[in-house]
Amino acid sequence: MNIDYLVFLSLFLVCLIIRTGYELLKKSGKVNTGSMIFFAIIFVVMFILWMSWFNMCPQDPIQIILPDVLRWISFSLTMIGFGLALGTVYQLRGLENINHLVTTGLFLKFRHPMYTGFILWIIGWAVYHSAIISLVAGLFGIGNILYWRQLEEDELESRYGEVYREYRKGTWF
Repeated sequence: MNIDYLVFLSLFLVCLIIRTGYELLKKSGKVNTGSMIFFAIIFVVMFILWMSWFNMCPQDPIQIILPDVLRWISFSLTMIGFGLALGTVYQLRGLENINHLVTTGLFLKFRHPMYTGFILWIIGWAVYHSAIISLVAGLFGIGNILYWRQLEEDELESRYGEVYREYRKGTWF
């Protein structure tokens, strides 16, 4: 296993842990989400997380041969995921402290289009590169994303109550 791969894998996993720690601190009220310093740190952590992911998969030491059609479908999933994540940021006009329930646009059918995009990135990019170890690491990433989603669901239900429960009935993920 080459050292670059191990560095990228380590960065990916450490950044996931940092982001999850941030989410737990938010939930417990121990971090000021309005703080530009915390926002900048988490923004950099997420940038490193995704850059490590996109550099890690092509260097995976265990790759299997997949049909080209599967690889290109996976690449398409990656691009769709990228579009969902960027579209979410554009629609929300931000990443933190959104102070209203958004139920239009990308949120019409997806409660968490950004997280959906992240999951598509993880699966799509690993399969596109036929990257077995990266895909396993990606499953850890998906587990973290599902946990972040649950924390957000709990917070939104607490904040918006029945309105959110009704919205949730008509949406995916």
